[in-house]
Amino acid sequence: MKLISQINTARRLQGSFVVALIASCLSACGGGGGSVDDPVLDPPAPVEPPITSPAVDLPAEFTSYLTGLADNIILPGYQNLANQTDALLTQGTSFCAMASPSIEDLAALQQQWKASNLAWQAIQWVKIGPVVDENRLFRIQFWPDTNGAVARGVEGLLIEADTVTAELVSGRNVGGQGLPALEYLLYPDNSINNLHSSSDRAKRCEVFVAISQNLFNISATIASSWSSNGGNYRQALISGSGEFTSVTDAVEELATNWLESLEIVKDEKVLFPLGSVTPGNITISEFPKSAQSLASIQANMESFLALYQNGESTGFDSILADSLDQGTINEQMLNALNAQLNRLATITNNYDSLDAMLSNEAGRAELNALVEEIRITRDILSTSFVQALDINIGFNSNDGD
Repeated sequence: MKLISQINTARRLQGSFVVALIASCLSACGGGGGSVDDPVLDPPAPVEPPITSPAVDLPAEFTSYLTGLADNIILPGYQNLANQTDALLTQGTSFCAMASPSIEDLAALQQQWKASNLAWQAIQWVKIGPVVDENRLFRIQFWPDTNGAVARGVEGLLIEADTVTAELVSGRNVGGQGLPALEYLLYPDNSINNLHSSSDRAKRCEVFVAISQNLFNISATIASSWSSNGGNYRQALISGSGEFTSVTDAVEELATNWLESLEIVKDEKVLFPLGSVTPGNITISEFPKSAQSLASIQANMESFLALYQNGESTGFDSILADSLDQGTINEQMLNALNAQLNRLATITNNYDSLDAMLSNEAGRAELNALVEEIRITRDILSTSFVQALDINIGFNSNDGD
């Protein structure tokens, strides 16, 4: 329309020039008997505004999403972590008080450690707020451990002359704190160092209880910091205040956390242990001593679907499909997330551990297929998903291929 208007204007100007030229000639020749007035151009026709549907109030949608995410996923997730680590501390204290615990008693304690780990894996993707304060993220789980920090940290505590307490642990190397340190004690490489009958059982129990207490203290602090009765970080998130500039900024931070976690699962939890040749390298996997690598990945994948759908609250799925009329993108994302979970269901049905898969060509093929499915999810998330929601993904240090 703009181009047509310019052409019409040019034609009117051209016509006016011709009229003026004729008038000038007539005047010069004595004809016409009078002057010619300046041409009057017709005013441009008014441009009608385009007809559009009412704009979607994305900040309001984001506020609803963040409220549901905080109340139904994040706060319950951190509270569950606090509850599970509290149970681990209680059970560890009781176990260490036994004069002659059995193998079954030890197995029960190991099972509670696994439950604590799964509680952590379900909320591991969140990297905002209290969990990043005071280095808590790494104090809960220092991994990848490329220089043996966990072994050095725990062994240093085991030779500590003074009584090892939670306070002492909290000020030491992060490798000697958290879930990997407890795994080191519960699943020793040498059976003579087992927690139920080793020659230095008393000291090992002392260290185990101190690390467990420290882990619970960290978990309880994070849960309290999120709650309305504590630090109320929840309010900062759902209102886009505090460290956030807006609710959109809060959503962007969480989407970045999600993308980073996808890359961590793909690279550090699968590709790096898989390697390029059989049998890979199980020693650099997550929790190789306890064979909890696959269970941890599955918990991660379940958490990704949960943060996307957001339970009964406003989820990214409803924002895309219902509010933005982007049902295709929503379907693509759901298909990708469910494909990962279906792949993991097949894997866990056929294999007991990641170690078993790394030395098996069919197992390695399954892991490569899982990697490709994660890449598909990542690509949708980082392109059409963010474009449809009009958000920006922050810098991702784990971004790779």
